Amino acid sequence: MNILIIANPVSSGVDIRKTARRLAVLLEERGHAPQIYLTRYRGDARHKMSSIDNTIDRVVVVGGDGTFNEVLNAIPMDLGIPITQLPAGNANLLGKDLNLPTSCRVMADLLENGKIVQADLAEMNGSKFIMVADVGFGARVTEEMKKNRRGKVNNFSYLLPIFRALRDLPRIYEVFVDETHYAKGAMVLVSNVKTYAGICTVADTAGIDTGVLDVVVLPQTRAKDLINYMAHIYFGNLHSVKGVQYLKGKKISIQCKNPMPVQLDGDFFGRHEEVNIELSTTGYPILVP
Repeated sequence: MNILIIANPVSSGVDIRKTARRLAVLLEERGHAPQIYLTRYRGDARHKMSSIDNTIDRVVVVGGDGTFNEVLNAIPMDLGIPITQLPAGNANLLGKDLNLPTSCRVMADLLENGKIVQADLAEMNGSKFIMVADVGFGARVTEEMKKNRRGKVNNFSYLLPIFRALRDLPRIYEVFVDETHYAKGAMVLVSNVKTYAGICTVADTAGIDTGVLDVVVLPQTRAKDLINYMAHIYFGNLHSVKGVQYLKGKKISIQCKNPMPVQLDGDFFGRHEEVNIELSTTGYPILVP
């Protein structure tokens, strides 16, 4: 098989270059034809993927959720080339939900013998995502992170962005799901995965092939509220917190009087006057164990 390895050298964690080379060597030993592409800047994965053709049989992303999102947004949908990820970022939401391997040898096995699932794709104001769209506090944290990021990040890198985001007064967002259900709160998660921020399970019934999006609305995002949420998440009963709402749907609209900070698949995605999210009628093939 012709296998394209998209590797982001500034992803957190392991030595990405070394990992990509090791994976390529293992694939060559098995008779495959791997190509390594090292991204050079934000958006470079999109540039590379927009020019591939049907001579590629598999794409594997060695990097984080943001790099995977770039690939997903640029790969020609009509080609239907299965993609997967060797998780090497900070949160690794997709990897944790799908139990994707971090070992090059196990990834080589997956590329040869993995199962292909049609993953639900969603679009937010024209951009695709497969993991989570986040409006409010979490997006503000990624906005601050983007302003100050220098190279690789780890969990400690988020401390200052979290502190800065906590200084904001919570805004209230109105949420409309499938034009029939209504909720409002200070933080909105629209998710295809169970894990949030790589550290806790929030949307515990979500999945990439369920055919619906899980919507979690948190009423407040002050420091004491976030601590309360985390405590309830730890014990698996966030749903019991007063004001927390769980909804499911295929079409979500989020509105606010002010431009809203938005995060897509772990990266800040700007501020928007209105957020419109819709589940695509067709999925995309993802290679899983």
